[in-house]
Amino acid sequence: MRIAIVGGGITGLSAAWELQQRGIEFTLLEASDRWGGKVISSNLELNNGAHFLVEGGPDTLITRKPEAWDLTNELGMLDQITNPGSETSGTYVLDHASLYPIPVSPSRFFSTPLLTLRGKLRMLAEPFQPARRDDEDESLANFVRRRLGQEALDKFIGPVLGGIYNTDPETQSIMVSSPVMREMEKDGGGLVAGALKRMLRSGKKKNKAPRFVSFKNGLQALTDELARQLKGDLRLNARVEKITQDGNGYQIFITDGSTVCADGVILTTLANQTSAMIKDISAEASQQLSTIRHQNIGTLSVVYLESDIPKEPVISGLMIPRREKRMIDAVTFTSRKMPERSTAGYAVLRIFIGGGAPEMVEFSDDKLIEAVQKELAELLGITAAPQTWTAFRWQSGFPQAEVGHLNRVDEIEKLLPPNLALAGSSYRGIAVPDCIRQGREAARKFAK
Repeated sequence: MRIAIVGGGITGLSAAWELQQRGIEFTLLEASDRWGGKVISSNLELNNGAHFLVEGGPDTLITRKPEAWDLTNELGMLDQITNPGSETSGTYVLDHASLYPIPVSPSRFFSTPLLTLRGKLRMLAEPFQPARRDDEDESLANFVRRRLGQEALDKFIGPVLGGIYNTDPETQSIMVSSPVMREMEKDGGGLVAGALKRMLRSGKKKNKAPRFVSFKNGLQALTDELARQLKGDLRLNARVEKITQDGNGYQIFITDGSTVCADGVILTTLANQTSAMIKDISAEASQQLSTIRHQNIGTLSVVYLESDIPKEPVISGLMIPRREKRMIDAVTFTSRKMPERSTAGYAVLRIFIGGGAPEMVEFSDDKLIEAVQKELAELLGITAAPQTWTAFRWQSGFPQAEVGHLNRVDEIEKLLPPNLALAGSSYRGIAVPDCIRQGREAARKFAK
């Protein structure tokens, strides 16, 4: 048996790794000239020798979902792990053009002007709200509204979750984005009780991993090592044009004129790309895939002199709700989050774009940095010119998992011909561990 894997991001690489562990031959096809997809780490340098390690896509891995941690262990990379610390410490939210720290501690919660007294009392009443224990989907917004109230949704839960998933909480599926919250409700009757149960269980575990991890040389170290240890037929610059059935197998046509024959295919590309490839073998599945929306997304890493950054407030991140009508979605001070990645005396900011103003992803470099500098000046008082910067852009590159998404994926999979599998961020989870899990699960289907 030979399996063709289309897409060489983390999902495709993980599928190839699983096939290799099971002794199944594979061909891995990637349209671009590098492995890893949105997992991309880059080094910026100045003429004076100052250097900075920046990430284009994800910069940390959550270990509550064990797939990335387990894969790291299998690859022998645990000695390269770093602990970036808390993801919420020093994070602010923009509300009516003012900055407020997200109240993650009890003292900050009771003293914050971000919420009214009524809003705080509604949040404190969370343990007494009736629990929903079914498995039906709902929006992130609806869940937060039920458990914590409208103010919590508007003021900080919505902005944080909407920022993380680059989406509108009113339409985003809770079962794709944050199923753990529904699990806590189902398991414990609410978020507080569910969290306490999980804390008690995790406290009994030995050799606990940090909550978030990264790698000394950036997250791309994981995909680079995966590609290095794979022994199959790996092809870069191999863009798939279409797939047809050939007897009991499949024929994959590549834009350079070559073809690959396979007994089965794992498609790890985005749904909007996969749709075009499978028109000839399943027109209905192709049509359904084309209805999954994908949003523009991008990040910029911008380097300033530390002295050019206002001393107050000392923030590590800023979440910007869409109702604020800003051109950027969020800002992270990566030099504060992971200072070992930057030369002392400099500040590195990562700016997220594409949600509130999708057109920014398509701006020219000059127009893009000009718009970002204007936003940073107005929001954070940063008026100096950057020392250097770099941008990463993905047009229609970020899936939007709306309410009912998992049911839609189930229906699409029923329409596929035999030995054709879907995996990746368009389907059953967008985080790196989700993509690893999907890739490996797709590969296991061919080992039965």
